[in-house]
Amino acid sequence: MKKAFFCTLVGLASLLGPAIDVFASPPSPETSKILFVGNSLTLGNDLPGLVKSIAASKGVSIVTRTTAKGSARLEHHAENPQVKTLLDETAWDFVVLQEHSQLPALRDEDVAQKTLPYARWLAERARLMSPETEVVFYMAMAHRDGDQFNKKNFSKVGTYAGMQQRSNDTYNKMARQNGASVVPVGVVWSQMRTSHPDVNLYIDERHPTVAGSYLAACVFFTTLFSQGCEGAYQPMALADGTGLKIQNLSDDVLLRNAGIQ
Repeated sequence: MKKAFFCTLVGLASLLGPAIDVFASPPSPETSKILFVGNSLTLGNDLPGLVKSIAASKGVSIVTRTTAKGSARLEHHAENPQVKTLLDETAWDFVVLQEHSQLPALRDEDVAQKTLPYARWLAERARLMSPETEVVFYMAMAHRDGDQFNKKNFSKVGTYAGMQQRSNDTYNKMARQNGASVVPVGVVWSQMRTSHPDVNLYIDERHPTVAGSYLAACVFFTTLFSQGCEGAYQPMALADGTGLKIQNLSDDVLLRNAGIQ
């Protein structure tokens, strides 16, 4: 198994929050094994498959396994015997953990009860087979218009920006508590909404279009393998020019603005 390293992206510091490292791993001739643990934001448009296609087009070999179900929480995965079996199946290079979209944005006391204990259990379990397994938290995108269900009890989540910031803060906390890192999809997603409002990222109020999933896949590839996505594979379903906009924006946020390239 290749040993990955941590790389602080200075240009992301103000967006990610205090003292959080973005995970970066150099290209390797070995095949990287990645386990995705999540829900519909992982399943939609086959996010693991998009990451694999991007990697292949850039000369990086990966194999993926996915355990995901719509609306699943980390709690559900922690209590699922099949997930335990998958975690113990091999010495994974990366184990990606994704929480239900609404839970990370809730009040601190709710997050402490409903999310943090299960994030810790899964991170610890992921390292039982190999302590070198890198645990990665998928910092997902907020709902298009914020969390309209929970805003009546917690007004901060009633807007997209408020919900995204709460979610970012929780994912950063999970990473710090577990010696892990984040794939900052939510950060790049927010920048994409601002810079390219013409690109439709949502298929409904919370799920991604192909463009949205491709953006997430670019962020995953660059974060895990320290390479930009310029010139990488693009899904045929993308409108003309959309893939290039996503590649350039992702590389700008994650690499060029951070002084990595």
